[in-house]
Amino acid sequence: MTLAAAEARSPPPNAGQRPEDYDVMGFPQRDVSEVLERLPMPRPGRASLVCVEGLGGAGKSTLAVAMAEARADICVAHGDDFYGPEETDWRSWSPRDGSQRYFDHRRLERELLQPLRAGLLARFQRYNWPTNTLAEWIDIRPHGIVVVEGVYLLRQWLRPYWDFSIYVDTPRELRQHRLYARGENDEGWIARWAAAEDYYEAAEQPEQGADAIIKGY
Repeated sequence: MTLAAAEARSPPPNAGQRPEDYDVMGFPQRDVSEVLERLPMPRPGRASLVCVEGLGGAGKSTLAVAMAEARADICVAHGDDFYGPEETDWRSWSPRDGSQRYFDHRRLERELLQPLRAGLLARFQRYNWPTNTLAEWIDIRPHGIVVVEGVYLLRQWLRPYWDFSIYVDTPRELRQHRLYARGENDEGWIARWAAAEDYYEAAEQPEQGADAIIKGY
């Protein structure tokens, strides 16, 4: 194990130092409340589309679920459902290739965003990670607020779809610690994933496209 990997497996120095009101699924009540207050009202005939973006391990899924737990009119769609299917040569991809090919965001656009924008039912197949195949169909109705959480969602060409966007900003060392703690991937996979995200962050500057930035601690 490299020194960098060993450090990533250990909790960062400030891990666990959270505000006293850390009581909404890992996020401070005041942060979640502020985000909820800023969400746009659903438009007549269609849902409001809200993006929750962040790099791997940032806490975007946790925030999205916390939002849905707080309001009955919020439905969550997961960007991970639009991963792959993984191609056999993915280990040879450059960071640029990975940032553009790990997820099929053209499918996300076609099957989720475009129908909802038009006030129509969205229907897509969920990606099954263990089998590397597309699994059951999921329906998302064009009502209320649809929160789409995931990485790479603030690409320039996707930004016009969002009525409101949130970027979860979390220190790299904490994100790396969370990825290792999951125990799902080896050091090489995590390194390739981080390199692709670094490329995306430099090329697309997702924070600048967000309406709100929330700290992932």
